[in-house]
Amino acid sequence: MKPLKRTRDITPLPSRNFKITVDDQSVEACEGETVLSVLLAANYAKVMENDRNVASGAYCGMGVCHCCQVKINAKHKQRACQTLVKPHMSVETLTNRFKEEGIKHD
Repeated sequence: MKPLKRTRDITPLPSRNFKITVDDQSVEACEGETVLSVLLAANYAKVMENDRNVASGAYCGMGVCHCCQVKINAKHKQRACQTLVKPHMSVETLTNRFKEEGIKHD
């Protein structure tokens, strides 16, 4: 597994870090930051695929637009901007439950 590099941090991470997994790649995270901040620091622009298979990125960053929904620990549609990272967390971007279950929109 090749680790992701955080290239867009504004300030250095504090020393007490841990790892989470994003799309089967490990990346450093620190207590108190959101999943979205980790994704943005690791240069993710597209994070969500909606029920019509259209990719989008985070828009508001405060839980209102629901444009940053990702799969966290096998649970779909978790808002990355409202979820604090935890050690050993698994995050999957561009996932869609309908697509995985073969459900189609009209």
